Amino acid sequence: MKIPTDHQKYGIVIDSGSSGSRIQIYRWEDQEYTKKSNKDKKVLSSPPKIVQEKGWTYKITPGISTFGEPNKVKKIWTDHYSELMKFAEGIIPAEKHNETPVYVLATAGMRLLPPKKQKKILKETCSSLQKNTKFYIPNCKDFVQIIDGETEGIYGWLGLNYLMGQFNEYDASREEHESIGFMDMGGASTQIAFVPSSLEEIKKHDDDLSKVTLRNVNGQTQKWSVFVETWLGFGANEARRRYLKQLINLSLTNPILGTEINDPCLPKGASIKYDNDGTTYDIQGLGNYEMCIKEIYPLLMKNVPCKDTPCLFNGIHGPKLNFDKDKFVGISEYWYTANDVFQTGGEYNFQIFNERVKEYCESDWSLILSNSEKGQYSNLDPEKFLKDACFKASWVINVLHDGFELPRLGLDVSEDTNASQEKEMEKLKNTHVPFKSANSVNGDELSWTLGKILLFASSQITGDSKKDMNIGIYPSEISGKEFVPGGIIGSSAHDSDDDDDDHGVGFGHIIYSIIFIFLLFFFIYHFGRSHLNKYVFKSRRFRIPKPFKQQVSKAVSKIPGLNKYFKNIIPYNSLSEQDTMNIHLEEGIMPSASTSPTQSPNLAGLRTRSNINLADPSDLSDDYGNPSRNFGFLNKPFVVPKKTPSGFYYSNNNSRDSLHRVSSNSSMSNKLRNVD
Repeated sequence: MKIPTDHQKYGIVIDSGSSGSRIQIYRWEDQEYTKKSNKDKKVLSSPPKIVQEKGWTYKITPGISTFGEPNKVKKIWTDHYSELMKFAEGIIPAEKHNETPVYVLATAGMRLLPPKKQKKILKETCSSLQKNTKFYIPNCKDFVQIIDGETEGIYGWLGLNYLMGQFNEYDASREEHESIGFMDMGGASTQIAFVPSSLEEIKKHDDDLSKVTLRNVNGQTQKWSVFVETWLGFGANEARRRYLKQLINLSLTNPILGTEINDPCLPKGASIKYDNDGTTYDIQGLGNYEMCIKEIYPLLMKNVPCKDTPCLFNGIHGPKLNFDKDKFVGISEYWYTANDVFQTGGEYNFQIFNERVKEYCESDWSLILSNSEKGQYSNLDPEKFLKDACFKASWVINVLHDGFELPRLGLDVSEDTNASQEKEMEKLKNTHVPFKSANSVNGDELSWTLGKILLFASSQITGDSKKDMNIGIYPSEISGKEFVPGGIIGSSAHDSDDDDDDHGVGFGHIIYSIIFIFLLFFFIYHFGRSHLNKYVFKSRRFRIPKPFKQQVSKAVSKIPGLNKYFKNIIPYNSLSEQDTMNIHLEEGIMPSASTSPTQSPNLAGLRTRSNINLADPSDLSDDYGNPSRNFGFLNKPFVVPKKTPSGFYYSNNNSRDSLHRVSSNSSMSNKLRNVD
């Protein structure tokens, strides 16, 4: 049944990555209409049905990070986003524009820019979209932003499980719900997101888990505990870069080698030029697969200690992956390498993949070029992709099996006879396969942008209880990150002109505040100096740290009209502190009159306290940086502990340690490769 236009909702997510921006357009049905027109309990107990028609995605290059220069940032609308929004306007009905949200979410390319450039690009992007379109962008903070790797990973997990139907017919009375783990390997980083397989693991690692909430059409809230982690520098391209640097560093121990280096992960007869610290190295291929696997292993950093067990790699602690029960899907490089070069995309079998990678790595480069000309490798550019294919496939094997400890299914297949091999392979077909690579599910593109729009669509549904949690992502307790809302919460909308307030207090406000404080000190000093002496006794325990006094003196000396008065304040403070010392002497805190004037008081205690850094460093010199014999801790009072009602004393210090669709063999998939 066709949905009436009045009850159709649209949403736009623009994935602004390092190589370009891809717009994804989605549609779903108004939930009130669904409730009235559909009484199917399966539909009502599931999230909104998100639809993406064929051709509702479009990509342009280059990435928005290239607009960071002052003379380019103003062109970000005309040279970039105007084309994407024109594409969207041709699909979404004009009467729906003002209620259609546009999310511009930047990833790896923007994360690498300095904060000032990031802010300029985001501000110009938001203001130009608000000015030149009628789409729904009520504020810049939530709708135009840079997302971190963990958020991107959870969006991917949401998109995958939605397409696999794991959120359908959610039963809140059950404590355990099955889901599918998400793995993603880009050019710069690799990610994983999954729900631990048992309640015991969830409770054990509760502090490490993010809480993700969705809402069904009937208003019921789904709650999921998801572990998500990102390894920056462990993507395929960055791992390759680290590997080459590792080879170069090893070669430096033997000067005889010079600038010619052998690479076991490069096919025999292939060579590349690599620049490192101003020196160009000639990398020659050895084509030794076994050696390649061993040379790559140290890049996993398995030797880095973890805070707790189990440990994955590079010191990252997380719940144990139960591959006997769980299923995982890998996208991006997991799919491109397996499918485009080795034709093993889909269900992963270690034996088949391992044999094809070994054969490729140990092939002569001339044979690989010949096969490429025959179209054997999905028409990939030999120089850009095929030379690195052996390394990338070997890196995938290392990450899967040594990093995540995925079992090597198919490794122990018998080799006695062809008959026994066929029997064993038939057995494997009926075996639980814990890992698959994919770029789509049932014809729908597998993209993390779907996860974002799913959160927005479900956030528009009214909950069946006032106590329901807001829809979105509640990061783990140990992450210290803020809640990521699925949509607008309350009346948080504001104009883009207020965007500066989202990033901290303006510099001008800080200057005015400092000047006001200086004027206040000046007034107190100038008009109240004659009254200070009688308060010296009461204020003797208060000491202004020397670094603060020096900075204040330096800053105020530059303010016209104040410098001639303020220059005497620091010396006067020194005299006041000397008066305080005299008062201490009178009270008997210092040595008695019988003690020699040159004798240091309580010398043993002084050494001990100094050794454990209780002496204030500022007290070891005077206000002008000259060495002093006055040790500040003698001037500090003992802290009187507070008494609890039960009679115990306690301290105040309670610190704790705390895709436009792409066919599997289409050359179009090349355009999607190596996106961070």
